Amino acid sequence: MSQKRLTALFSLFPKAGIDALLVSSWPNVTYLSGFKGTESWVLVSPKGLYFITDSRYSEQAEKEAKGFKVLLRDGKSVTQIVSDLSRRHRFSAVGFESSIVTHAFAKALGKVMDGQSLRPTSDLVEALRIIKDAEEILLLRKTADIAVKGFHYIKKIARPGMTELELQAKLEYFTKTIGSQKPAFDIIIATGAKASMPHAITDQTKVKNNEVLLVDMGVVYGGYHSDLTRPIFLGRMSALHKKIYDIVWQAQRQGIAKAGPGVPASEVDGACREYIRRAGYDKYFGHSTGHGVGLEIHEAPSVSSRTKTILKPGMVITVEPGVYLPGRFGIRIEDMVLITKNGREVLTRKLEDAK
Repeated sequence: MSQKRLTALFSLFPKAGIDALLVSSWPNVTYLSGFKGTESWVLVSPKGLYFITDSRYSEQAEKEAKGFKVLLRDGKSVTQIVSDLSRRHRFSAVGFESSIVTHAFAKALGKVMDGQSLRPTSDLVEALRIIKDAEEILLLRKTADIAVKGFHYIKKIARPGMTELELQAKLEYFTKTIGSQKPAFDIIIATGAKASMPHAITDQTKVKNNEVLLVDMGVVYGGYHSDLTRPIFLGRMSALHKKIYDIVWQAQRQGIAKAGPGVPASEVDGACREYIRRAGYDKYFGHSTGHGVGLEIHEAPSVSSRTKTILKPGMVITVEPGVYLPGRFGIRIEDMVLITKNGREVLTRKLEDAK
């Protein structure tokens, strides 16, 4: 439990018009309490810290959720527990996470609140999570390091005739042997024409020589995620392969060079997109340039043309432009970038590294 995080959260309560917050998002529960499991809630206020779970997680909660009073919901609903605590502490308004809580849950909670106000809130904890502290950055460095080692492993063993699923399984196994808890998401291994689909489904397709093998992978370490994408070329690169690779590589370099404190995240997207536009392939780059990464694989801030976020030290984003030629192949290059006081640091590769 980080008292600093809770103090920062409580400072947001007056503007939100609440004096307690029911946290339902599991990553937010982890961020505030240290508990790394699921199916649990916390009710936090300056008057008390409560961890609500069931008997399956009671022992784990007692060990991990330091500073919280653990309440078991066995035989009692979460809504009733929250209502009872609200009456005991005379909360005037309890907030709930409107993007997480279902309509049915909010309605049920409202029925038992006995006159106390129930107010929807948005992104209170997420607003704190967007800036990583020193402990989080250490974990992100470790998870990024495991991902990089995993990619180099798969690049070394990939051979024509192996299936995408075979490579996926070997990569997941290897990263677990060097410290990964689990993949950050279903690892994408896409070969040949399938690489033109940004989120292709990995299957029994066999890898062939002289085709793109796109690897999009990440791991979880200490609850924190990594995200890394690279193309592999087995055999010879065609002239078109090399052309598109060089365009994407240079576009990503432009985006990373733009990133830094005080820079609108939209300008990072714009730098990548403009380079690809000048090369004549802008219609083949449809997705946003990146996203935040931390306790979730996709979290704030968005790195797109629509975002209003100004980059600040402690933010960790991905920069991942791509060019996808339908039915032929696709190239995407993705790195994790930490915004520092003086610029940026690539966590998954140094800028001066060779291609």
